[in-house]
Amino acid sequence: MEAQNCLIAGLPFSGKSTYIGALWHVVKHDTDKIDLSLVASDENLPENTDQLNTLSKHWRNVEDMDRTSKDVPNSISMILKSKDEDTEFTLNVPDFKGESIRQIITKNQPTELDNWCKKANCIMYMISNISPGIFADDFPKEEEEEQIEETSKVVPPLKPEKMTPATQNMLILRYIREHTSCKKIAICITAWDKITRLSPNKDPEEYLKDESPALYNFIKFHFPEVLFFGISAQGAEYEYEEKTGNEGKVKVIKEESRKKLLEKTREGKRAFINNESVHDITVPLAALLR
Repeated sequence: MEAQNCLIAGLPFSGKSTYIGALWHVVKHDTDKIDLSLVASDENLPENTDQLNTLSKHWRNVEDMDRTSKDVPNSISMILKSKDEDTEFTLNVPDFKGESIRQIITKNQPTELDNWCKKANCIMYMISNISPGIFADDFPKEEEEEQIEETSKVVPPLKPEKMTPATQNMLILRYIREHTSCKKIAICITAWDKITRLSPNKDPEEYLKDESPALYNFIKFHFPEVLFFGISAQGAEYEYEEKTGNEGKVKVIKEESRKKLLEKTREGKRAFINNESVHDITVPLAALLR
């Protein structure tokens, strides 16, 4: 059975675990509801599905996803096949926590991340925030302010989390490009439901180009084969309310919000890519593996 290693990477809160949980549910349970490019094998299962089932359960029940806590995660495996072919393949993906990936910027990333770059067949890079940021230099300064700055310049310590999201993503993508032989990369803008709510017909590539031109041009220049997708694995932004319990006030997902998403889950119409009528979230993977 052929093995395909897909490195799924992105900053903290970029939606990696949510996508994996949604994907496992969809390929196992929604084949009779929506037309999928990839489906789970009916006869074969991965040796260990505990982590997949946990992620899938949280997603299915509309619960907050447990954030990945390990620097070096276990490899998550799925046995999938194309709907048009009988050939099965093992898809291996890691669930690295976003902080481990961000450590690339300070060159403190775990060795396992380097190993994954070397053995990856393809890359899914997930971005939830493309903001280029606003800099102090963007504002005009008085002559006195400039003089004060010149006499009191102190180089602050490097803190990647203080960088703009666009800058962080460019530095990580540069590292991935230099340490992998992959020709194909899928750039996935996550929480796409927020964007389609404001601009229903927005194209993911055009959105990135308009909103963060430096990041867009960087990607196009460094990667020979790049695909762009908008992904809403969660289906909608969770709505919260405060409730008082034994441990004091806690934030919980509103029941009305939860019921709406549960209904969409049962219908196979919750997660989507590019627009709310396309619920086959295997499309980015299928395109990369083609």
